[in-house]
Amino acid sequence: MYRYISSFTQNHLIMDQIKVFIKDFKDVPKLATSKLNSEHIMQLKEIQQLSDKWQFNPSMTVIKREFEFPTFKESFAFMSSVSDLSEKMEHYPKWYNKGSKVIVEITTPEVGLTIKDILLAYTMDNIQHDILNDEIQFISQQSKLTTQSTTLLNCWNKNYSRYEEEILPQLQRNVNQF
Repeated sequence: MYRYISSFTQNHLIMDQIKVFIKDFKDVPKLATSKLNSEHIMQLKEIQQLSDKWQFNPSMTVIKREFEFPTFKESFAFMSSVSDLSEKMEHYPKWYNKGSKVIVEITTPEVGLTIKDILLAYTMDNIQHDILNDEIQFISQQSKLTTQSTTLLNCWNKNYSRYEEEILPQLQRNVNQF
């Protein structure tokens, strides 16, 4: 029983430390760049529903993923869209493009993984989904999410509320059963 209560309390404490509401990508450079520990990272991954394809290095300082698209046109549209939002965030990925694949590595230099890295990964997941579900006509076409970035950030912010309203109460019910 103690384990469940401790886990529930720890989840609340972690949630308080990682809850960051963002209204505009231009606000991201002002975010604190404190390093996230592994518990913070795993909690954010769950809250923001990051793809399971993201890989973390053992020291939790870098997050990496390979994105695959049907054609080079889609992969370039993805990179163009991410570039636009990265510029607003003043937070840039390290990436490599070969045909229809884009390999991405994200970190905050001299710090490790921060909330900015998780936000960029979340953004990339959503842009990929948008690119794959849209008819890309030309190579420099941008994802709709690039021009509707408030929609993307509203979803990021709502994920915290969803987690507090749906997931944490379930944990509380489990604790109460003991």
